[in-house]
Amino acid sequence: MSQILQMPGVPETSKQLLVRLLQEDLIPVEALRAVVESYRRVIHEAQRRNGKANGPLGDKIANALQALLVRVNETTGDANLQIIQAAVRYFVIQNDGSGHDLESQDGLNDDARVVNAVMHYFGLDGLKITGLPEPAPTRKPPIRGGAALPARR
Repeated sequence: MSQILQMPGVPETSKQLLVRLLQEDLIPVEALRAVVESYRRVIHEAQRRNGKANGPLGDKIANALQALLVRVNETTGDANLQIIQAAVRYFVIQNDGSGHDLESQDGLNDDARVVNAVMHYFGLDGLKITGLPEPAPTRKPPIRGGAALPARR
């Protein structure tokens, strides 16, 4: 189970919560599918209400998770089910330690990175979410004042 924590792309700020989620009792796959769809609706409602939640990214995450859940079968195994469930549970926890999912456009970025690591782990790179900004610690600060260089005199 801990191998998912070592996958490239899993944010350091996500690992502590993932450790706890990987220890939870298994939930039926159908229930996980329902939870993903329910949270998709929550994201869209928050987007309508406050304009901050990133509905398109929420859809991409939900779609990737649903595509993964459809692949679960009797050969999946409990260890892999635990990883899948942890990814779903991480997605639906609004305040997951990396910011609140529904209160900024960047709130779901860590969720997408966790899902991408899980997709890579299962060899489903085609389901990874693309176009994510660099993680905050390596992202260059925005240019203040709208000019890249000092104004010429």
